[in-house]
Amino acid sequence: MGYAIYIQTPDGKDAEGDENYFCFASTAMPRTLDAMTNFGMLVDLPIPTFPKLSEYQLKRADFLPRTEPDKDIAGRVAAYRAAYLAVKDASEPEPTGIPAYKLEHNDGYLVTVAEITAALTNYEANANVDIAEMPVGDLTWPTWTAFLRRAKSLGGLRTY
Repeated sequence: MGYAIYIQTPDGKDAEGDENYFCFASTAMPRTLDAMTNFGMLVDLPIPTFPKLSEYQLKRADFLPRTEPDKDIAGRVAAYRAAYLAVKDASEPEPTGIPAYKLEHNDGYLVTVAEITAALTNYEANANVDIAEMPVGDLTWPTWTAFLRRAKSLGGLRTY
């Protein structure tokens, strides 16, 4: 298992091209998250609560492929999906970094442009930032920070 990270276009779709995809092995992500924490790029916020199917009078069977729900159920399914996506896309009004849970979990949370901007601002304020990106040893960090800058210029990113 790993983390597949896709840059989003401004309209919320996965951007095309290999340069818009980054993959971390599950064993490599903790090192990167530690570095991001040390540079002040991550913020510790609670994982949001997703809506429950019961709140929409739905059950798992209502989501099975090739089921043709009646209009009432179809409307509740659409409302549930919208509420679920709203949780995955939620962000603080004025973020101070990337909420750690959005990268710790591969659930498709949207890391917004504002969150990435705040994280990179915190990172670039460090005195030794130039040394951190020098091409010696493991090239993951400089490649990752370049990827974040690219995501900032487009529509954010999602981790799956």
